[in-house]
Amino acid sequence: MAQKPKLVKKTLIIHPIMDGYIRKTWSILIDKGHDATYSTALNVMLLMAIMEVGEKGCLTEKTNETISGFLEDQETITRLNLEDYLARLGEYYQGVAVTRR
Repeated sequence: MAQKPKLVKKTLIIHPIMDGYIRKTWSILIDKGHDATYSTALNVMLLMAIMEVGEKGCLTEKTNETISGFLEDQETITRLNLEDYLARLGEYYQGVAVTRR
């Protein structure tokens, strides 16, 4: 019998707009009677995106433009990377909270 893969626990930084969509998805899942958490909602959203691309074979032009715009927003990317770095630094120092002022 094959073993189930272990779940991977990660700390990640979510942009506030994405956080809103994740929370909306979470709310919808709960309203539909699912035993959902924030992680469940995020996994559902990722699975939907993966399945849609797999089914269609590519992203729509609008989606490509949105992703390109996001990746070209250097201020947002730098902020996300900084928060990610601070979270990893905090984990390295065994739970000592590292925050910026």
